[in-house]
Amino acid sequence: QGESDNRNQQKMEMKVWDPDNPLTDRQIDQFLVVARAVGTFARALDCSSSIRQPSLHMSAAAASRDITLFHAMDTLQRNGYDLARAMATLVPQGGPVLCRDEMEEWSASEAMLFEEALEKYGKDFNDIRQDFLPWKSLASIVQFYYMWKTTDRYIQQVW
Repeated sequence: QGESDNRNQQKMEMKVWDPDNPLTDRQIDQFLVVARAVGTFARALDCSSSIRQPSLHMSAAAASRDITLFHAMDTLQRNGYDLARAMATLVPQGGPVLCRDEMEEWSASEAMLFEEALEKYGKDFNDIRQDFLPWKSLASIVQFYYMWKTTDRYIQQVW
């Protein structure tokens, strides 16, 4: 008390979820179902998503990934756990909000380059970036790797 705080406030942790919120688990689960549906709908409306994921099944699978759920939970928290306001934020005036993760942002050719680089360098992400994917950030490559590990492509390469 009485001392000045010289820490960079931009780098401080920020509360992103309040476990003591007024919602029941059932209400939160229902909101997440709606968020996934909105994510699927947003992908159906987005031309570039339709090209990458031509089937509704693939769009729904993408909408079920973490990025959609993180966005939904953040939306609830930013709206004070008010379900009506959070729903309105998910689908504003201009249409549904589309959240994409690294699996959706990468093209098929970039994914193939990544697999080739992984075969050559293993998990040396710096070398992968330098020699194969210099236009991608290191964070993007690492995120893609951990998402890629959950795909059938990874399973096929391991076995």
